[in-house]
Amino acid sequence: MDIHKSKPWRGWREFLKEIGTLVIGVMLALGGEQAVEALHWKHQADAGEAALKEAFVREVDNAALREAQAGCVAQRLALLSSIVAQGAETGRLPRVGGLGHPPYTPWAIGAWEAMVASQTVSHLPRQKAITYTTIAQRTAYLSALSDREEDQWATLDSMVGPGRRLSDVEAEQLRTTLSRAAVSNFYMRRTSANLSDAIRATGLLAPSVFADAARRAAEASPGAAICRPPGAATPAGAV
Repeated sequence: MDIHKSKPWRGWREFLKEIGTLVIGVMLALGGEQAVEALHWKHQADAGEAALKEAFVREVDNAALREAQAGCVAQRLALLSSIVAQGAETGRLPRVGGLGHPPYTPWAIGAWEAMVASQTVSHLPRQKAITYTTIAQRTAYLSALSDREEDQWATLDSMVGPGRRLSDVEAEQLRTTLSRAAVSNFYMRRTSANLSDAIRATGLLAPSVFADAARRAAEASPGAAICRPPGAATPAGAV
């Protein structure tokens, strides 16, 4: 059996040529691997931003609804404050109908959480990653604040019902809750507007998305319970 023997190098020139060939081969292999990896992460980033786009549309709708109904919330709180003030003087609450509640919508961007979990975020341009992180943080803040606001209005719902006695302790509790609900309404409106502006600045959504959201919110708000007299029937399909 013949055994192939490698040919001896004929001087340093041939030796360096052999080494150069090996180095170039390794570099080409590594470069090809990096190209495949870069293509993979580009695909992941594109898919993640497509999912973010859908989530951003929902958040823009939420912000538009909040903007459209924030005035109604403020008016309802002012009415309830006057009722409590009068009740504290007389010792009795008048009959109070259903109050309605501020919009209680889900503030969440699951697509961003998925991008973080898959490490796709680390392959985005730095400024873009910072922008999306800021949007996600504002959304999380709105979610927590919305939950607290809903709890505050659940407390205010204790006013609903026929006329009854109002103790000094309960009156003070209601005044405190009304004050906190007013603060919640202010920050919900301001932060959701800032969120909408931040989403607009990403350029992921067309300007028409924001205009359509504002139109839908304006059309829906007159039928919302919070925008109708306390205790008034809410039309079917209203928010």
